[in-house]
Amino acid sequence: MTDRTAFLSQAFNTLARAIAEAGVNVGLYKTPETISKSLNRKVRAELKRLVVLLRRLIFLLALKMDLAPLRPRIGSNYYEPKQEDAEYRYVFTMVPAQSRPCPQFLKGPVALPTPGPVPAAPLIARWNAMLDTMKHHKRRAKCLARTIQRWQAAGEARPHVPPIPNAHRLPAAIALVSGGLSVQLVEALKNWPDSS
Repeated sequence: MTDRTAFLSQAFNTLARAIAEAGVNVGLYKTPETISKSLNRKVRAELKRLVVLLRRLIFLLALKMDLAPLRPRIGSNYYEPKQEDAEYRYVFTMVPAQSRPCPQFLKGPVALPTPGPVPAAPLIARWNAMLDTMKHHKRRAKCLARTIQRWQAAGEARPHVPPIPNAHRLPAAIALVSGGLSVQLVEALKNWPDSS
């Protein structure tokens, strides 16, 4: 049992370091206005690979949590009026509803991409979201554990965990975490009740 917890803590530390380095190495912590397209593409690809591993790590933590059984919830019918809604009420708003953006197909032909740097804000936001997820990983795992508990109670099929493609291109430490997470997830999912 201590080997599993040692693996989880080592995997967490390795992923946290890799996510932090992915942004720090290109200076995202300085919140630049723009970033070159090639650097943007490179960092997005790196974060995309790390997101998969982070989701798998949180999923594994959620599978290992022991939660109290679910309490049955009292269902509600949306179409039946509630007692306080039985009489007719009108609410006058002073501000009209905001319009939504125009659908893409109405905008006409897509313009050719312009050369030069691209805004760095979307990449910084993605990087900060991953750092925030790492910071609050236990809370995320607990929410996911409740969802998994509902899935199992509803008789959902067991999730399939395929190996990560192109793992040979990953750095050695990340590749070890990737392989270990796949093995640990397959082992943890053996306890999933059959849906048939």
